[in-house]
Amino acid sequence: MRRRNFVGLLAAALLVPFRGIVQAFCNPSLVNLFEQGKKLIQARPGNGPSLGHYFLQWYGHSSFLIHSGSQTKVVADPNFNVTPGIQADAVTVSNDHFTHNNTGAVTGNPVILRGITFKQTWNPIRTTVKDIAIVNIPSQRGLSWGGVANSIFIYEMGSLCIAHLGNIGHLLTPEQEKAMQRIDVMMIPIDAMTNLGFEDIVKVVEQVKPPIVIPMHYDVARQGELFAAFAKEHYPIRKIAASQLTLHRGMLPKATEVFVLKHPRPAVYGD
Repeated sequence: MRRRNFVGLLAAALLVPFRGIVQAFCNPSLVNLFEQGKKLIQARPGNGPSLGHYFLQWYGHSSFLIHSGSQTKVVADPNFNVTPGIQADAVTVSNDHFTHNNTGAVTGNPVILRGITFKQTWNPIRTTVKDIAIVNIPSQRGLSWGGVANSIFIYEMGSLCIAHLGNIGHLLTPEQEKAMQRIDVMMIPIDAMTNLGFEDIVKVVEQVKPPIVIPMHYDVARQGELFAAFAKEHYPIRKIAASQLTLHRGMLPKATEVFVLKHPRPAVYGD
């Protein structure tokens, strides 16, 4: 999809009346974008939970468990062969491919937050789930999908900002880039088959410059190794011996590094 269509989506978002809009976002520019310049303040009472209790758990493909310090659990992009039986408070779905939208596999009566409608149009999300603020911005999949919608989800936990790019298939527009300027951890698809190629993945990373990049959307460990071999020419590579990553501000690198998590289930499936 051409850039002007992205701008159109963002402009349309400005016209959507969001009641009870979240008052704490990782990026003030995102607030301004959706509130036409209305200034919203950070509103979090007390000192908040210990950052040492925050973690990400990768279940393979694009499925993650995002776990806050107060035990709030959000599953991103549940996969039919990856996340059965996981209990959570909420589920976010970036796109409607069956490897990303298996909401029935998540237990605990979670709130379902679909980033696109069943008609494949963007569905704006502005909400909080306990102590996690969740917002999405419109994006698209690759050209081979005919411009099918995709959502970039941004999660705020205390002072940490996490972005899940779903099945993004393009470089960021200036509006998207501005909205993501304070991301600490970014999960990005690296299979290089139906989404971005390696060169464009690096370009998106350069647009955001997050301290931590986590490769996702691959089902064979070798795919992660191939991306790491390419990315090491641009960024330091850390191979993590587990599928879980504990998060706190003190562990964030000063410049971008790629954290390759251990693949939990290197089976072959996907889109």
